[in-house]
Amino acid sequence: MKSNRLPQLTLALLLAVAACVVLGGAWLARRAETVRVPRDRAPLREFAATIEEQAQQLEELYASHLRAIADRVDLRNAAGSREACERIIGIRQLSVLHATGDSAADQHVLAMKPPPGEKWPEPALRDQPQSGLPRPVRRLPESAILTARAERAGWIDRPGQPLVFWQRREFENVALVFVIDRAQVATAIDEWFRAWLASEAGVAFAGVVAAGGPDRLLGTNGASLVAAGPAPAQPERPDFLLPLRARLGTWQLASWDRHETRTSYHTPTLAAAAALGVFTALLGLAVAAQQRRAAALAAQRVSFVNRVSHELRTPLTNILLNLDLAAETLAATGEPPRRLALVREEAGRLGRLIDNVLTFSRHEQGKLRADPHACIPASVIAAVVEQFAPSFHRRALTVRRTGDATTPCLLDADALAQILANLLSNVEKYVPGGAVEIASTLADGALAITVADEGPGIAARDAERIFRPFERLNSRVNEGASGTGLGLAIARDLAASMGGTLRLLPSARGAAFELRVPAPRATGPEILPDTGPSAKTA
Repeated sequence: MKSNRLPQLTLALLLAVAACVVLGGAWLARRAETVRVPRDRAPLREFAATIEEQAQQLEELYASHLRAIADRVDLRNAAGSREACERIIGIRQLSVLHATGDSAADQHVLAMKPPPGEKWPEPALRDQPQSGLPRPVRRLPESAILTARAERAGWIDRPGQPLVFWQRREFENVALVFVIDRAQVATAIDEWFRAWLASEAGVAFAGVVAAGGPDRLLGTNGASLVAAGPAPAQPERPDFLLPLRARLGTWQLASWDRHETRTSYHTPTLAAAAALGVFTALLGLAVAAQQRRAAALAAQRVSFVNRVSHELRTPLTNILLNLDLAAETLAATGEPPRRLALVREEAGRLGRLIDNVLTFSRHEQGKLRADPHACIPASVIAAVVEQFAPSFHRRALTVRRTGDATTPCLLDADALAQILANLLSNVEKYVPGGAVEIASTLADGALAITVADEGPGIAARDAERIFRPFERLNSRVNEGASGTGLGLAIARDLAASMGGTLRLLPSARGAAFELRVPAPRATGPEILPDTGPSAKTA
């Protein structure tokens, strides 16, 4: 059965190896390259122009609020001036500067508190004498504020300094200066943009959305105000970054190109892997076919052995039967049946040989099974010893039996008889004379039988070798002895099929074999006194 499955397993294994080779080659030959695909950013540029326009309008709106405060505030009411400034986002302080140069008359109103430990510089049109504790002063361009008659208001935006908006009040000969917190105003504009773009008024972003993105409008603090398309892979930098600078803040339009992964394969590597995979698959087919042919040939040989053995057994059975009848007839007439006994002895040897061949065949096919039934081990041993009695007598071999294995138990009597016959056959071949002791014991549901002789013995190094099929030891002792080399191998296989063991015991003289097999007590029908091996072991 195992030999029948071997070609299938071999083919499956080699086909799996071929598939792994092809897949591995494809993996090695694969070349993946990510390329950037530029996009049309015309909708994005149009949206940028809209944002710049909105930022300009917000700047003008913010300046108009500052002009309104400058026109209406009561310079003599500092609290009212502070309240008016607090209503407008981003005013740090309001300063009233006199054109007469009387800096002592200048007024400074804080609309918000500076951070702890920090003092904001006070705007001034000219250098001022310091008295008492020094205070920070920011000098403004006097000519731009007081003498520029073309404009009565404007911005002063210098790097690294707060944003300033000024306006003259001609009738009072003073200039009102607003110090602006640009970051606060920019944050407010960010919120306005966010709300505006979320409303129907923000239709300008619809064209960017239609383009697919990913695109982002980033606020002054880098946060996304509005987005189109899926989120870009982080921390991937934008492929297109457009700054939108205005006086009250800076915004950015960030855009990413689409990225495509293009896959190609290295042709030589792929071809080599495919060729190796095909070769492995063909090798698997060839090996499997060869194994099938070998299995078929082995099956034919086994079948031939079975047919020949069965063909031999039929006439052998008839010979044995007629020999028994002839012996009885001659005994009745008073003629000695010695020669017929010799013929029967040789026929029995031939029967044992056929039994061994058939058992070996069943073992090779995986069909060797024990068939336990109720029997008396002592009867089986006695029947086998009786078969070898004439031969042992001629060879001066004396059999001593010890033990009390007379309790009925469950055993395969035929297998037990064949094991004992093979052990005694070895004694018959290789022991020139002496005593043969057969000891049997039944204990704890197990049968133990020891067969010991006084022959040349077997070396310890050959204790396992003698149980291999067709193995025979080369020595002067067995020189000239016939045999197939299957006896001990078959005996051990039969012991294993019964769930037991057969081994060579250490011995100072001769060879001693021990057989141990399970033998549970029989509790079924009555055991007949003549229970023993069947006729096939005769």
